[in-house]
Amino acid sequence: MTGRELLNIAIKVESAGYSYYSKLAEKTQGQLKVFFNELAQQERDHAKRFEEIMKKYQEDPSLATWQNEEVSGYAETYAKAFIFPEIENENIPETVLGALRRAIEVEKDSIIYYNEIKQLIPDPKPVEEIINEEKEHLRKLSEKMLSEDLSTYSEGSMI
Repeated sequence: MTGRELLNIAIKVESAGYSYYSKLAEKTQGQLKVFFNELAQQERDHAKRFEEIMKKYQEDPSLATWQNEEVSGYAETYAKAFIFPEIENENIPETVLGALRRAIEVEKDSIIYYNEIKQLIPDPKPVEEIINEEKEHLRKLSEKMLSEDLSTYSEGSMI
């Protein structure tokens, strides 16, 4: 895969994250609704930042050919095996706990994927910043899963 294709996958992952968190916000209320809306907006911001990275290198003809066969092959396979099945699954879990677990898995997979593609980008700093923000999402989701907030929902149901 080329650098452009790998960045397009990252944009697709972030767009799907926005959609997922927005749907969760629609199904919840109170602080949980606010929490999911915040994550949705951050995912939208990440997609825009990946688009900016793409634009930055748009004029660079090497973007179409940046490649490290080992890294790009691994990243492509990883995305197909772990990320796409999750983001293409439009079913929203019935419980808050299920929704949080799924979100945690996607965040972890995104971090792994972005760590690979940053090796191919001439200036990896913007991708590193997104990775750090995804790690923060992972921390917040994990804390939310362990918090007492879930006790206000019967059997962990959404509403």
